[in-house]
Amino acid sequence: MPSSQTTVSRQNASATLPDPAERLLVAAGPVFAHRGFDRAPVREIAKRAGVNVAAVSYYFGDKMGLYRAVIAKIRHQREREFPAPILGEAPAEETLFRLVRTLLSRMLAGDEKGWEAQLMMREMQHPTAALEEMVREYFQPLYDALCQTIGDLLPAIEVKDKDKVSANAWRTEAMVPQMALGVVGQCLYYRIGRPVMEQLIAPEIRARHYTVESLGRHITATTLAACGNRSLPEHRAAMESGERIETRQTIEIQERNSTKDCP
Repeated sequence: MPSSQTTVSRQNASATLPDPAERLLVAAGPVFAHRGFDRAPVREIAKRAGVNVAAVSYYFGDKMGLYRAVIAKIRHQREREFPAPILGEAPAEETLFRLVRTLLSRMLAGDEKGWEAQLMMREMQHPTAALEEMVREYFQPLYDALCQTIGDLLPAIEVKDKDKVSANAWRTEAMVPQMALGVVGQCLYYRIGRPVMEQLIAPEIRARHYTVESLGRHITATTLAACGNRSLPEHRAAMESGERIETRQTIEIQERNSTKDCP
């Protein structure tokens, strides 16, 4: 028979352990990441968690409920670590850089166990019923913010009056979303193309020019060059020197304000 002291020690140790639902989440993540949703055995997850297999249904409804909860946990962690900027707090040029930096940080962030990013990438490449919620809750807010910011940065399309409606519709429905997706695509490449990039680019160069900040400046400068008055090298040089980035729209506003101030 164990002594009363041993029994108390075991009870105290048990009290410090996560509850069964948390243990299931911790155990399920690596299994889903390495095997995929379809091939992940619920019994193996329950065994790793040290709970009865019926606990999956009790806490999460079913296997898909557990899978959704794992993805939500990753999403919430990324959002806490790398919150999205609030629109309107800074000029559109700075907001664009902050959005790009948030995207890159969330995509390139390392994780201690090494499976979180793998699971998110697997879901995008082999989507399940959980993808719709992931897009709506995780990707949509940043995408909408990118579209609004790029729309603010792009100059108006100069066309004849009779063509303005169709031109502005094309700008809103095609040009802005495609540019926003182009930003996402550039950020995503540095995640999925990392093994190739590590062979193409020397380590010392990657350390200097392929950090989140450096890549963020490059992608922002590329996008601003497509939007405005400067070339890519000019935008990048301005960002590196800390100079405020000015697009054609910003300069036009400044010129109008200057004209108003003149007697």
